[in-house]
Amino acid sequence: MGLARFLTQGNLILVGEWQLNIDQQSISDGDNVRELEPLLFKLLCYFIEHNERIIPRQELAENIWQQSHVDDNAINRAISELRKALKSAKQPGQSIKTHYRAGYSLFIPVSSNAISAEPELAVTKPIITHLAPPILQPTGTPKKVYWPWTMVLLLLVICFSWFYQEQPSASNETQNSMPFLTLEAETISWHKGSYYNLLLPPDKSKLAYTVTATKPSETNNIYVMDLGSKKEYLLDAGKVYIQGWSSDGERLFYIKCKKNNKYQCQQWQASNFISKEIKKMPLPYSITGGEELTQYTEIGDTAIFRRNNYRGLTHLNALYAYDKKTGEELRITTPNITGTGDYLLTSLSNPDRIIFERHNVSQSEIYMANLDGSSLKLLTTNTHRAWAATYDKDDNTLIWYNRFNSTIESFSLDTMQLEQVIEAPVNAANYAYPLDKQTILISTDLHDLDVNIFDFKTATMEHIATANKHERDGVALKNGDIYFADAYHYDKREHWLKTNNQFINITDQLGTDNIIIAADANSSHLLSYNKSSYQLSILNATDYHVIKQWSVPGHIQSAVMRNNKVAIIYTDATNQNNQIILLNTDNENTVMSDIDTPLALAWIDDDQLIVHTKNTQFLILDSQTNTYKEFATPDKLTTIKPSIVAIASNDKTLFVATDLEIYSTTLDTMQDIKSLVKMKPTNYITKLNAQNDKLAISFLSTNNPNSIELYTEHKPND
Repeated sequence: MGLARFLTQGNLILVGEWQLNIDQQSISDGDNVRELEPLLFKLLCYFIEHNERIIPRQELAENIWQQSHVDDNAINRAISELRKALKSAKQPGQSIKTHYRAGYSLFIPVSSNAISAEPELAVTKPIITHLAPPILQPTGTPKKVYWPWTMVLLLLVICFSWFYQEQPSASNETQNSMPFLTLEAETISWHKGSYYNLLLPPDKSKLAYTVTATKPSETNNIYVMDLGSKKEYLLDAGKVYIQGWSSDGERLFYIKCKKNNKYQCQQWQASNFISKEIKKMPLPYSITGGEELTQYTEIGDTAIFRRNNYRGLTHLNALYAYDKKTGEELRITTPNITGTGDYLLTSLSNPDRIIFERHNVSQSEIYMANLDGSSLKLLTTNTHRAWAATYDKDDNTLIWYNRFNSTIESFSLDTMQLEQVIEAPVNAANYAYPLDKQTILISTDLHDLDVNIFDFKTATMEHIATANKHERDGVALKNGDIYFADAYHYDKREHWLKTNNQFINITDQLGTDNIIIAADANSSHLLSYNKSSYQLSILNATDYHVIKQWSVPGHIQSAVMRNNKVAIIYTDATNQNNQIILLNTDNENTVMSDIDTPLALAWIDDDQLIVHTKNTQFLILDSQTNTYKEFATPDKLTTIKPSIVAIASNDKTLFVATDLEIYSTTLDTMQDIKSLVKMKPTNYITKLNAQNDKLAISFLSTNNPNSIELYTEHKPND
């Protein structure tokens, strides 16, 4: 009946006993008037447009959330909320029908009633909660801060105007003849410390960065450099953290906290940099406490910021919009749970839009959207993170540097296509901003990868680190040998064995595409994963020949081996969802668990595993029957659950790691949780591997001295 046309003409749509008012995004049955939040409004519009057929869940994911994969629970919640909104005394029955394994359909009649021939813009009017201004916590015991998170009144074009906009294909294909750019480096800033948090404003006229001094420790200095004159200006010092630039590049936002108390912090803004008197003042509408808000920018009267702890996970970040005038807030992005979420790259003007990167487990996606999250467009999908991007106004092009391929990559917003890739090698970089397609600004790399081996018998720690290697994926073998990989870049991997204080290169036997995940209790077998072919192998630990092999339909996140059994968590290559597969070396049986989004797992005994998942505290999975039950965890384990990055076990003990600390508990009770290892503040745990009486801790170090370099095209003299 062509409802998309009616939805753009200010009409009233009759949905059962309800009247849908497009202009007000509300429904009324004569007795009740209900405003629909943006997601429910979009969902209802889509059901109306397709009211004569069943709509699969995947179609909803692609058209409502505009993602290739959306967590099932997110769809379930949205359907449930829409059913509640459509239920009243006049409309008591079923409104949306579930078709088993097929999808959903609208179960109430739809008709339209034109009230105006003049098209009008629809205005988003979500449910709004007004809260009192935040108050900084007093000195003393830190208390949890509840800040006012409400919604901003922003204009939307009608939902169907973007439902059917052509989406560019997500592709990274490059042309066979790749141009090569020869660059020369100039060091433009060097201090005795570590550079991080490089930030360019959209106009690329200035650069802000933080330098952590070597002494005294934990003292940060924020500098602003005029990129025209290369002159530096010291902005502030202490426990300070950069958040972002305003869209016009005139103001820099940052957090300043009291020493040793991240709960007593305040947002500041600074301006008038290119002068002797930099203007600094606290933000009167501070919306954060401590370090949970890691990005912040202002575009006109709208603030866009990034906050962690989305869906209760400390590593998962979403983007939000905040109206400075009304103090109202809206979450504008919905990241997948299988990654770390969304990261703001830059902003555009005329019209105002944001560009952000979404990290999933095995890929990242770059999106463009309006300030309220509407008109979301997927620009490109990449195998590696960009982390930084700039906008070339003259070419209407988004540009970023691929640090893993050493290439300048770009996306035309005119053609909505990827442009030709340019090979442009630079030094290993922590941040890399292409100022244009011939100039790259970087901070040289400050990261290192190392392995610690904790010995339970002696309660001592051995540091496996060398000046010219990036150690990771450590495994402590029974005979005292230590296996590790030298792999700073994911695509470049060497294999080493540390034995009798000698380092032996075993890359020729293992191959550069293989990752050693674990060893069995006797250290006679190794578990290996090939990241190119998605093959999992059991290797002989002496000569590394393949004993048994399986093909896995996705990227393996973790795997554990016990006797003749192997359990793995992998991310499905098609839907980016985590799943568990149970394997047996004695047969060809492959058993798939239906546990929803497992994050980590470890063996409890010969038959049972403990599984850390997104939804519940922990699950106990029986590998014999493929059944599971919830495990009632102690309070301490429940408290740290959102921050867990890895778990591991040996015959007696379960080990649970957050970024900076490892806890242990006995497997027979799993109740008494003790702190086993505390890392330095600049070391972040990435992986645990427990073998017999030793625990291998792979971690990232982030405090190596570095500098800022400017790379420009080398033009030889005539």
